Amino acid sequence: MKGEKAAGEAGVIRVLDELVRNQIAAGEVIERPASVVKELVENAVDAGAHRIRVDLEEGGMRLVRVTDDGGGMGTADLERAFVPHATSKLCDAADLDHIASLGFRGEALASIGSVARCAIFSRRGGEELGGRIENEGGRLTRAVEAGGPGGTCVEARDLFFNTPARRRFLKRPSTELARCTDVLQRAALGQLGIGFVLTHDGARVLDVEPEMDLRSRVRRAFGADLASSLEEVEARDGTTRLRGLVAPPRFARRDSSRQMWFLNGRPLRDRVLLRCLKDAYRGFVLDGRQPVAFLHLAMDPGAVDVNVHPAKAEVRFRDGRRLFGFLVNALREGAGKTDMATPGASMLAAAAGGSPSAPGQGAIADPGPMPRGRRACEPLIVREVAEAQPLTDLPAFGPDGAATLVEPADDLAGPYLTIARTYVARAVPDGFEIVDQHALHERVTYEELLADARGGSVAVQRYLVPELVELSAAQVDLLVRQAPALGRIGIQLEAFGATTVAVGGLPARLRNPDPEELVRVALRVLEDQREAPAAEELLEDVLHSAACRSSAMAGDVLDPAEIRSLLERARAFDGARTCPHGRPTRVRFTLADLERAFGRR
Repeated sequence: MKGEKAAGEAGVIRVLDELVRNQIAAGEVIERPASVVKELVENAVDAGAHRIRVDLEEGGMRLVRVTDDGGGMGTADLERAFVPHATSKLCDAADLDHIASLGFRGEALASIGSVARCAIFSRRGGEELGGRIENEGGRLTRAVEAGGPGGTCVEARDLFFNTPARRRFLKRPSTELARCTDVLQRAALGQLGIGFVLTHDGARVLDVEPEMDLRSRVRRAFGADLASSLEEVEARDGTTRLRGLVAPPRFARRDSSRQMWFLNGRPLRDRVLLRCLKDAYRGFVLDGRQPVAFLHLAMDPGAVDVNVHPAKAEVRFRDGRRLFGFLVNALREGAGKTDMATPGASMLAAAAGGSPSAPGQGAIADPGPMPRGRRACEPLIVREVAEAQPLTDLPAFGPDGAATLVEPADDLAGPYLTIARTYVARAVPDGFEIVDQHALHERVTYEELLADARGGSVAVQRYLVPELVELSAAQVDLLVRQAPALGRIGIQLEAFGATTVAVGGLPARLRNPDPEELVRVALRVLEDQREAPAAEELLEDVLHSAACRSSAMAGDVLDPAEIRSLLERARAFDGARTCPHGRPTRVRFTLADLERAFGRR
């Protein structure tokens, strides 16, 4: 009993020593060489550097060296540099409310020094000598005077040399180099006015001059094809300003690695900002594809909390809903200005073995599976469904020649040819186009529904006998709470017992809508939202499906009047070039494209 009592008095909770504490903190801040690059480059930016150079060996595992021409440090500052939570960016807790620097916690150098062999040389401008200090796995030397250029040079060698378990989780040098390159590319795109150089094992990987603008930096990092196709975006809402470049939908990727957001110069991977871009491109890119954009957001530091993520990759906005609406509207307008022309020229050029008439146009999107019920070996059906325009209607050539010839407007007249009961081919003034009847009808239906909702004039088709949909009690409660918002987009429902809703009406524009499907789509949208979505957000998500189901399907036969009516309705929406899922609604071929394909040019 005596021994047990003594053990109890000694206790089992221990205060860890400083080295262990720093290594634990390093686990949150330093994951791999790219983390070291990020922290040291941010320090260089905060020091007022005009040029920053990063040298790597073995993907950064053997060496990360960051050299800058910033303000530098004195000997006293060098001795504090590796002390945890020692920083030049904050004075007291009030400073956390308006952080303008990239770093502020004072954790980076202490964390790096605890898991690598580090050395810092620094000299202030105007001083003859600088200082040097070393830190090997948490064991510091005293700072000594040393000569060298103005600014700071930080070396981190043999990362995780004293924590072999963590070193085993590092990848091949090529993989680690790719991660480091991504960090420096983001820094170069976010910090306009600063030059960046990246070398690996002595070879230059990236070189960006300080005077380069954003487009030139994108060209240097990702190539001329993308850079030349980008559209500028600029918008302002009070003290919040958005500037940047957005790419046409054809550059959409499987991942979001080229969606780059910068808040007051800070690179972010914030979910709210990524969602803004996704919503802005809704209907322009295929589901599962991610748009490409490089965007700078400037706002009052007091309106955003950057101290919510260990790597400062996410933030919290004071008025997130207003910001979300502002960004989506501005980005959607910018996306609509990009070159979204369908790639008919590229298709013809590929068939002829030549090059497309316009640079950078990719291949047309996969048109999807063959209509159900038609075998692969079944011949295509081509049918003329309207009489040709009489020759007498064509403008005559007069003695003044081409000077008197006015290019005819597209009056949407036939002839129309249907192909495989799916596509409609027709002549246009400068060539011909092929229309996907389902994709175009879907887009037109969706745009008309959207216009109705925005104008508060959604016509509702009421059911004599309400349609019943069985759900869980929680789902019924969620739908009933959002019934007013659903009603504004034409979906009228109410509870019918604890686990059933009664659908009393749906938008009249829909053709043979499925009430249960619409209710379940609405549920998915509501359950995915942290906050109750606005009526227009509901419309975009819910009625995408409704517009698809109520449109003319592949295999439906349209008569000439229906085709012309569809084309006229599409004209009201700038031709409706893509369906709500991002597939092209039409492919246009010019006479010049044809002449190139047949070797006449």
